[in-house]
Amino acid sequence: MKYTLLLLLLCPLFVLSQDIQSKVSVNTVRNSVKMGPMTGNLNLTFGVKNIIQEVLQDKGYSLVNKEEADLFVDVEIVYMDQQKTATNVSIFHKDENTVVIRMLGKLINKQGKVVKKELVTDESSEISTSTLLISENGEFNSTVMRNALKKTCVQVVNKLL
Repeated sequence: MKYTLLLLLLCPLFVLSQDIQSKVSVNTVRNSVKMGPMTGNLNLTFGVKNIIQEVLQDKGYSLVNKEEADLFVDVEIVYMDQQKTATNVSIFHKDENTVVIRMLGKLINKQGKVVKKELVTDESSEISTSTLLISENGEFNSTVMRNALKKTCVQVVNKLL
């Protein structure tokens, strides 16, 4: 009986001592890339918004509508490019494709004040070697681009929150 009474008295303390995570909403994602194949690409903005929301959920934040949110996350894709490096020695060929992404993240409170602002740059590389000369078409490799986007989005959220 004593233990039951003690448990009932301490139970509210356990509930009150739990960390209450902020309610967060991804406000806007803008594509400000000026040159290249991703200029003005809406699929890129939707993809980045989904990745940001996934990272926020993985960190334990509650995703809510804009009306219920305590904090807002704004992301601007500032730069995105592919850097290609090719090396040829006789019949041996080596390609290195690097996707570089720069994003500006802002954490905004309910009053509209920017609480934190971070500029993040990250890259993802793919190296391929062969003994034949492969034609180069100048397109983004989707795997390398996805990896770079995911890494950059994770860094933005980690630095903001």
